[in-house]
Amino acid sequence: MTLTLERSSFDAMGTNCAVAVVAAPDDRLLARQALAAAQREVASCERALSRFEDDSDLARLNRAAGTWIRGDQRLADALVIALRARVETGGRFDPTILPALEAAGYDRSFEQLGERAAVPLAGRFAGARVDVDPDTAMARVERGAAVDLGGIGKGFAATRALQAMQDVWPALGGGLVDLGGDVAVSGAPPEGGPWRVEVADPREAGGVLLTLELRRGGVATSGRNTRRFGPGRRLHHLIDPATGRPAEEGPLSVTVVAPSAVDAEAYATALAIAAPDEARAQLSARPELAALYVPQSGEPVPIGALPVAHERPLGRIVIATQKTGRFQWN
Repeated sequence: MTLTLERSSFDAMGTNCAVAVVAAPDDRLLARQALAAAQREVASCERALSRFEDDSDLARLNRAAGTWIRGDQRLADALVIALRARVETGGRFDPTILPALEAAGYDRSFEQLGERAAVPLAGRFAGARVDVDPDTAMARVERGAAVDLGGIGKGFAATRALQAMQDVWPALGGGLVDLGGDVAVSGAPPEGGPWRVEVADPREAGGVLLTLELRRGGVATSGRNTRRFGPGRRLHHLIDPATGRPAEEGPLSVTVVAPSAVDAEAYATALAIAAPDEARAQLSARPELAALYVPQSGEPVPIGALPVAHERPLGRIVIATQKTGRFQWN
């Protein structure tokens, strides 16, 4: 039986997205239904979690700071995950850095950013209290604070989109979701074996550092070399919660492999503002995670048990894991 990869591409959450399922010729209808379900789920996550949409649930939460609101269940679930990640990373990942992010100049979607300079930030910019009741989908952010779920929101949406495909098609043999480099996979590609994911070299346009092999879970990359803005493009979106300013410490990029795209995204953000020794310490408590840390000078540093492919058979499917990369098929 010949298996093929049925796929769909679209723009959402400020990036290029793609979803794919493995299907036999008789499965085309189920494949189309699964792909449509994934795209609908990504759209629903964007409506709930975007800080750039005035009518999103997250925007309503931030406007009502100090007051409980009822939102979409997706917002409550994403907040619970983000707050847990803040604890697990010792505050290096913090969903309440939005005031600092806006003060740095990232106050609109990336494609609309201009040359505005950063402004000094006074007051609370991280570690704010957020209360969530997931049973009722109620949430409240501390007065004067605000939440951003940009990065982890894509990991959250990728995980949910993969599950949406499996819900529509319980016998799905292989599925993949790529939301601008936040990748979630399950099962196997058409030719069997693991999915293969290329890790881009931030020091060389079009360069590839290595290829990862995944049978399930997620991959995410975070770095300071792509999303730059402000005068002379000197600023970047990685805020150090300890200072409220774009981080000076940290790698050019870091790619994390994890059991889910949500964990991969949270830890990629945390390690992107950490020195190599700090990154190793962060992952020492999570042996199921691994990372490739690309310092600002010197050679890339593997941390943990990276599932590296030692050869690249012809015909395998490869996905580029750049934040601004596109879905690539070989």
